[in-house]
Amino acid sequence: MAWLPALLALTTAASTWLIWYYTHTVCTPEIAALTGCNPGSVAQYVNVDVFGRMLTYGGLVGGIGGFWRYDMIKKERAARIAAQNEAVELRKQLQEERVKNAARREEERLRIMSALVEERERAAEDRQQAAEDRRAFLAVLTELTTELAHLRQQRNGNGQSGQ
Repeated sequence: MAWLPALLALTTAASTWLIWYYTHTVCTPEIAALTGCNPGSVAQYVNVDVFGRMLTYGGLVGGIGGFWRYDMIKKERAARIAAQNEAVELRKQLQEERVKNAARREEERLRIMSALVEERERAAEDRQQAAEDRRAFLAVLTELTTELAHLRQQRNGNGQSGQ
């Protein structure tokens, strides 16, 4: 996690040193007498001033990089939490929809069952009415047949007595 700020700090420190190394004047004994620079063998590669700058600039860039990284991690975490909350909300809505759909299906099933029961009752009533109509028709037919038979008998009886 901390590799990016450390890399930025090292890169900045190295850049600071390279710029100093290629732009400073070499400290010879004559220049040392005039400016007070250190003519030592290590001083040609680094001195307290450039070392302080390297640490300061490296620390600043590393800190800014670390803050930037922290800010990015914080934003990513907030986005992940928001996505999880959204997923939970969507699951909740989906569950509510499932419950509503189940209730609608149950209501529809009950309505269909009620309609089927009513249809069966109507069909039973229609069959009963048809049976009553047949019985009434048969009763009328039997009456007519009886009446017809009676009339034939009378006609036959009248015809025999009239001859």
